[in-house]
Amino acid sequence: SNRIRRTIAGQPDVMYQAREGKITVAERLLDKRSHLLVPMRFDTVVGRLTALWTEVPSFGWWVPIAVPGEYRQKALAVWWNSTPARLMLLNRRGRKLTYPMWQVSHLREIRIPKHENSAWGALRETYDEVCQTELLPMKQASECEARKKIDNAAALVLDIDPKEIADWRRRLASEPTVTNRRAAS
Repeated sequence: SNRIRRTIAGQPDVMYQAREGKITVAERLLDKRSHLLVPMRFDTVVGRLTALWTEVPSFGWWVPIAVPGEYRQKALAVWWNSTPARLMLLNRRGRKLTYPMWQVSHLREIRIPKHENSAWGALRETYDEVCQTELLPMKQASECEARKKIDNAAALVLDIDPKEIADWRRRLASEPTVTNRRAAS
């Protein structure tokens, strides 16, 4: 589907129907479905989400991430949409800076909060607050109220001042590969 994902709470684009003779392949794929999904590709100019949570376990152009428990899945959907996680993702860009594509090995390198981090609750509460709110594209991140809430929870995870992440968000929003404008010389 060409629909742009706009909210962290999502649903599958299509329902999968296995073709005759492909049942074994289909069963293997169905075993890999997950509620937490992250993209294999991302358009830095118009893209909005770097993770989503679906009530129905899914797979497809989005990579299913095996995380036990709805609580942690939803908290991680928020973390993956935070400015620090986006910076980690964009650090792994290849040749096409405005439309990076990641290998599963790159996605595995994204650091997540440790199990004992006390900020898991803040991430999970933020999911409930913003899951149905439209996230603006990265070039508008500084004015996106949902992103501010997401990054405030990320600041708790990292134990840093939320103003520091707000500065990262502002700088990322003005980057030429995000604004789709030439860099000032």
